[in-house]
Amino acid sequence: MGCCLCQCVQQYVSPYKSPATGYLVVGGYISGNGPTQYSLTRSIPLPGDSTIPVVTGAQLQVEGTDNSAYPLLELGNGQYSVAYLPLNIAVKYRLRITIPGGETYLSDYVAYQVTPPIDSINWIQNGAGVTIYANTHDPTNPTGYYQWRFDQTYEYNSAEYSDGYYDTAANTVVQRTPAQQVFYCWKDIPPTSIVVGTSAQLAQDVIYEFPLVTIPPNSQELSDEYSILVTQYALTDSGYDFLSQMATTTQALGSIFDAQPTQLTGNIHSLSNPTEPVIGYIQAGTVQQERIFINNLQLRNWAYYVVCPAPDILVPSIPDSLLYYFGEGGYVPTAEKYPSAWYGNVAECVDCTLQGGSNQKPSFWPN
Repeated sequence: MGCCLCQCVQQYVSPYKSPATGYLVVGGYISGNGPTQYSLTRSIPLPGDSTIPVVTGAQLQVEGTDNSAYPLLELGNGQYSVAYLPLNIAVKYRLRITIPGGETYLSDYVAYQVTPPIDSINWIQNGAGVTIYANTHDPTNPTGYYQWRFDQTYEYNSAEYSDGYYDTAANTVVQRTPAQQVFYCWKDIPPTSIVVGTSAQLAQDVIYEFPLVTIPPNSQELSDEYSILVTQYALTDSGYDFLSQMATTTQALGSIFDAQPTQLTGNIHSLSNPTEPVIGYIQAGTVQQERIFINNLQLRNWAYYVVCPAPDILVPSIPDSLLYYFGEGGYVPTAEKYPSAWYGNVAECVDCTLQGGSNQKPSFWPN
């Protein structure tokens, strides 16, 4: 039997040709009740499998229609921030960006949006895992359009506890202090998705159990303790449209039924080249935050187990053996067999920091 539709799926070739340096990408929010932070990066060509370049050495300034001006400080790695801005709800604001070489970008003035409080953040466990939801409403000043960002942190542990570490200079094993423990770690999951919602088609401005993120069943994130910090922003209708289009374009690509990539039109413009695309949308207003914790003991049958496939070894407390196993062999001491030897195992089973987390408990973590 012949095949007449063998080439129905073809690689997408974008008709848009960006400059060699890529288009400017601006991300952030002008906050009236917390830190204002912006990131500056450059776009990369499809398929987007290279490192995203950051823009350093730029000057950023928030400007108001009342002639106020507030510079942001450069933090490094393309991040710019200011701890607090004395903004006025009756004033409109914009962002001015000057990058190295003198190119200046300016956003449109935007109205100051008052974000209603978060009513609650709740979660439900079902066959899909654990889904976390946002709830809010605005009874007096209908907001209608919302964005949520969330920073996730979870605690996990290694397969074996380590009482000691190898001291290279002294060629011996030294007892760990509490600050040097590597059994418990905490790992951050930075936000990567765009989450927006609207109540514009409803009779009341109420958002009820809007899904933010789903944690798959039996995953490490909920093996011990998990925390999510949810930040809520009020959006204008045009800001919501921009973010919705960006979410559709960037988060739903890969099948023949997904939307094709399109050019996004934000509210930031190059002063010297008004036709140059700039990716980003400036918004201003207050933000609301709420943090919740989920403990593994609150879950039903969350089957995540930490097991080390390698057997323990016993290393005599003599210099050559300690150097061979703990100094060069990739093993980490676990427990002392008093007085003449140390048990050990491979570092991947003992040192939780090798999984990308930190052994320093976050300041917001419960005792």
